[in-house]
Amino acid sequence: MLRPIKMCRTSLIFLKADYERIIDVINRKADLHLSLRDVGEIGEVEYASEVESLRERIKDLVSKTRSYVPIRDETPACFPLSARDWKDYVASIESEVSVFEQMIHEIDYAAKLEEKLEENFFMWRGISGNLGDSSLEMISRLKEFRFIFARSERSSVSDLMTALADTCLVVEASKEAVVALVVYLPSQEAIVMQRLESAAFRPLALPEEFQGSLSNLAAKLESLGRGLESAKKTKAEKISLIERNIGKLFYLEQSVSDANSILSVKGRSSYSKNWAVLEGYVPRDQVQELTNSVQIALGGRVVSFVNEDEMSTSVPVSFKYPKFFRIFDSITNLYGSPSYNEVNPTPIMALSFPILFGLMFGDLGHGISLALLGLVFYRFFGSMKKIGLVLIITGLAGAIIGALLYGEFFGQSLHHLVGYAPPLHPSEDLMTMLKISLFVGVVHISLGLSLSFANSLIQRKYSAAFLVNLPKIALYIGFMYVIFVFGLNLMEWFSGPIYYILGPIAFLLLAEPFYEMTKHGKKGVGKLGEMFFEVFETMISFISNTVSYLRIFAMVVAHIMLTTVFYSLAEITSNGGLGFVLSPLLIIVGNVFVVLLEGILVLAQDLRLHFYEWFSKFYSDGGIRFSPFRLAVGVPVQLSK
Repeated sequence: MLRPIKMCRTSLIFLKADYERIIDVINRKADLHLSLRDVGEIGEVEYASEVESLRERIKDLVSKTRSYVPIRDETPACFPLSARDWKDYVASIESEVSVFEQMIHEIDYAAKLEEKLEENFFMWRGISGNLGDSSLEMISRLKEFRFIFARSERSSVSDLMTALADTCLVVEASKEAVVALVVYLPSQEAIVMQRLESAAFRPLALPEEFQGSLSNLAAKLESLGRGLESAKKTKAEKISLIERNIGKLFYLEQSVSDANSILSVKGRSSYSKNWAVLEGYVPRDQVQELTNSVQIALGGRVVSFVNEDEMSTSVPVSFKYPKFFRIFDSITNLYGSPSYNEVNPTPIMALSFPILFGLMFGDLGHGISLALLGLVFYRFFGSMKKIGLVLIITGLAGAIIGALLYGEFFGQSLHHLVGYAPPLHPSEDLMTMLKISLFVGVVHISLGLSLSFANSLIQRKYSAAFLVNLPKIALYIGFMYVIFVFGLNLMEWFSGPIYYILGPIAFLLLAEPFYEMTKHGKKGVGKLGEMFFEVFETMISFISNTVSYLRIFAMVVAHIMLTTVFYSLAEITSNGGLGFVLSPLLIIVGNVFVVLLEGILVLAQDLRLHFYEWFSKFYSDGGIRFSPFRLAVGVPVQLSK
């Protein structure tokens, strides 16, 4: 758990004609993280750009389909495509994609037609209801005047009336939409159109059924309604057709994604005239299975080289965890992936993260409430499952610590409720709580410094481990011991304890510079100046990082103050006429507010203490996550022999 799975750099040399076969074996038989480092002349991969173009077209099709069809995330059915080679495969996919594009085009056309007819139908039905059929018929018979209907999305009819007051007649044509009837003389047409535009109105075209005359409007509306129903039916039929074939569309998406991955792999491979080289990292316990499988599949036409790489930071990392630790692995990755040659902090953080959270959020009732909220996220919100798990774990930690250490239940003492006497009363023992916060910080930072020492040993930097990291641990523990035991009484420090600090400082200042001078002569003298500034910076960081753990104390005090405020308000309102309602309501609302607000604040502080105060002592991150080559539906092309 603390160290990654051992990886072996594996090179496979094979005939270019066997490429699809070897990729199929890798996909089925072993986990291979493909190396991004090219090892020779890059061979041109035919059809890569065409497959990438098809992939983008299918992504666009899927996106458009989602706007018409409710899609559930499930494994699509298998619709195997037979292809003799990549040329045949691209042609087959192109044909299938064109069919789906035509389907989407027909649905888009039907949807636009439905939208247009629906808008016209409801708008003219509103106009007819507001103006009346006889008025519309009379308007259409005007000889000396012209008329138009105008619509606006952001202005009102009164705005248009103001703009055209001295020019023509403006009548509100619809109450459901902002539509106006404008009657004007032919000679005024230019100025009317200009003022329409300035008032943010646009002329409304008459539907085809209404051209020529507005007489017999009821029959024309009925015809418009029949056209609308026909458009809806056509659209539903087109959507039903693509819904029946949606599984095939998803299969095409996965198949083309696989083809793109394969061609991408080819693009990163090294070629000679007839041979290809593929390189990557394989877990050590799978190397034998991979080499045996490719030997059998290719009839021995493959040469493999295996080298276990222990030091390089380019080696991808993978860890084996119990299920409980996996959620904290995602928290570690928020900061960065651990590299192959450093200790993985996740298993330690799986314990320290809930403990620090519980110390800051210690309350039995509030902790259980937060855990229940996390359970709701986990069960009913698929996209928030990880957050839900974090809330469940941290909430339970807060409940346990709050019950056993603080004796708190929704801000009330368990001693008064059930007679349990906790070892610590945060509201009464503030100084003790402050010391506990600092002590937790000392333990946590000391652990981080110890992990830095372990990383130096793993990386075989023995001089840094014993001449820098180990003295820093001694300096920090000695410094904190003197402060905790003797406080800030400098006279007592100089009676003897000061040597617990001066000894490690002197060793830090001199040990590595003298070591460098023995190795490099006078060139190592400059290390003295470097170490002086490093020791000074180290002392400053020790103080600031340790003091930062007073956040634990601050969060506990904030919890006490917030709950006290709401209980005090509830007590004040209990004497009023509606006190029997307001008092319990204030208590409930107050506790909900405390759970939500403190939950967010404490989670942020917990992350800060780990990322900035703890990780900064040992964690360099910058690692590469192990990402094995996998295809969704397998190798799409089986070359015939």
